[in-house]
Amino acid sequence: MEKVICPICGSGRNKFFCAPNGFDIYDCQNCGVGFVWPIAGDSADIYRAEYFNGGLADNRNNKFGYVDYEEDKRAMAGTFLTYLERVARYIVAGRMIDIGTATGYFLDLAKAKGWLTGGVEISAYAAAIARDKGHKMFLGDVGDLAACEQYDVVTMWDVLEHLPNPKKYLEDVNKILILGGLVAINTIDRGSWWAKLLGQRWQAIAPPEHLFYFSAGSLKILLEQNGFEIVEQSKIGKKFTLAYICKILANRYNLGFLLPAMKFLNNGYWRKISLPINLRDNIFIIARKVG
Repeated sequence: MEKVICPICGSGRNKFFCAPNGFDIYDCQNCGVGFVWPIAGDSADIYRAEYFNGGLADNRNNKFGYVDYEEDKRAMAGTFLTYLERVARYIVAGRMIDIGTATGYFLDLAKAKGWLTGGVEISAYAAAIARDKGHKMFLGDVGDLAACEQYDVVTMWDVLEHLPNPKKYLEDVNKILILGGLVAINTIDRGSWWAKLLGQRWQAIAPPEHLFYFSAGSLKILLEQNGFEIVEQSKIGKKFTLAYICKILANRYNLGFLLPAMKFLNNGYWRKISLPINLRDNIFIIARKVG
């Protein structure tokens, strides 16, 4: 049997946690990160059109995907603006690139605030939509960017947990940031009270969509490994559409009877309604490149 090695700190001291959807998740006893093992390969196939337009959401055999990406992200407008306000405490404007841009909704808001924006996206479907909106897009991952590309800010909203190799990714992010530049991250928080309370029933335990499960401590280790120091850390709530909430309950907790409600709530007046939720199981971090 192949020995399990933590992809973040290299430790061989890892404990089996659970195996949802047929994927083994281990917890590193050294740095505290949770991760899928064996390490997943290219996950681009997950993020096809059906992931964004609801084609996967009403299938009980699929535990991931959006009900309606555009509506779900419209509900996030206030959160995205809060993210921008937090970044502006350190850098008011400049060159910003968003990793995991999807269809470019965050870039719409950042551009309106005066940022010179670009995006990186692995989904050809989503990248094409963002490009049609007029955004400069790179299809692939951040390692595909030219070394001469330099940015003041890199944003990664709910992206880190999806990456098959976050350590290498942060190394590449460092290369495209100016010295003193910022990386701003929001990701699920394995160390939160809600995650600890629910254990393997935590709604964020969702491979192959979510491959890594960081706590504040393990995320600090990852950032410091790659030449960053944390300058701000907090927990920022989000807004979710009623349909998205039904989708989470139906697909993550086997409450299939809610799927008809999800479809109903994704139409007409109801699709515009969203609720603010802050279970404090996400972590928001801004870190500065220091080396």
